[in-house]
Amino acid sequence: MLRLPRGHHRASLVASLIVVALATGALATACGDGGSGWDAKSVAGTIEGRPFTPIITNSNLGAGKNRLSVALFDKNQKLVADAKVKATFFRLDKEPEGEPTNPQRAGEATLSPRVLKAEVDAHTDHDHGNDTTAYVTTVEFDRVGFWGMSLDVTQGGKTHRGLRMVFAVQERTLEPQVGDRAPASKQLVLSDVKGVEEVDSSLKPNVELHRLTVAQAVASGKPSVIAFVTPAFCQTRFCGPVLDQVITPAWNDFKGQANVLHIEPYDLVKARGGKLETVAAVQEWKLLAEPIVFVVGRDGVITAKFEGVMDYPEVKAAIQEALK
Repeated sequence: MLRLPRGHHRASLVASLIVVALATGALATACGDGGSGWDAKSVAGTIEGRPFTPIITNSNLGAGKNRLSVALFDKNQKLVADAKVKATFFRLDKEPEGEPTNPQRAGEATLSPRVLKAEVDAHTDHDHGNDTTAYVTTVEFDRVGFWGMSLDVTQGGKTHRGLRMVFAVQERTLEPQVGDRAPASKQLVLSDVKGVEEVDSSLKPNVELHRLTVAQAVASGKPSVIAFVTPAFCQTRFCGPVLDQVITPAWNDFKGQANVLHIEPYDLVKARGGKLETVAAVQEWKLLAEPIVFVVGRDGVITAKFEGVMDYPEVKAAIQEALK
């Protein structure tokens, strides 16, 4: 899994993860109550002797409500799919030397597993790879700056307590956040091209996902689902399954009630020639990662946002809420 510093841009859209400090405090009690040991050196020992490493998969976090996503990687860099995860959050101060200290307990949450099923090989009818699982919760950060998170992870009947992570919360996310108006992008649609393969890298493209621009969709008076995802040129392990397992079911269930749009993050003509170059809509939305899905209300205001691993039930619930 790639990690990039926040604010670093590349031609390819990688899932640029927040740089985190990981730790397993030597004293479980200290980890549980937010005691000392939030400096990088103390935190760095966390993964020693643990069967997995936690990673925040959000590309960036902002003050206010966030859908926070954590992945657990085992020693073989495979995602852990059978854990129970609880998190305790702490506000941290930053000392002049740069190390966060002075933890103030801010709340706790249970993280729910979200699963993308392994894709089935059309020729062999066998699963290709493993299911992709992330652990998700909605958390509201009431200030910018350093935050700490202490995880208690239960797997195989054993609970591993106090796995620490330190991360930064910005004033707002770089990409649009819930409550913002959706940028009125005018991406290429079916009427602009000779064939759907110019705007869709799927093996079996659905032309109905490419009839409206974002500008037309958000002005239609209907809720809209805007999905930035690329099956063929995916730079993460999440892209194809999101289109097949989330966006296609959304179109099947809500066609006529809501607009469902699929936008390829890359210029497909150049991508097929070996050069990954993002399309204008990605730049207008200031996206750092893919896949990312936005639900937009009838008034053109974003009501929900999903990044990385997501499943259809949570996206479906957001669409139903936008329809009310």
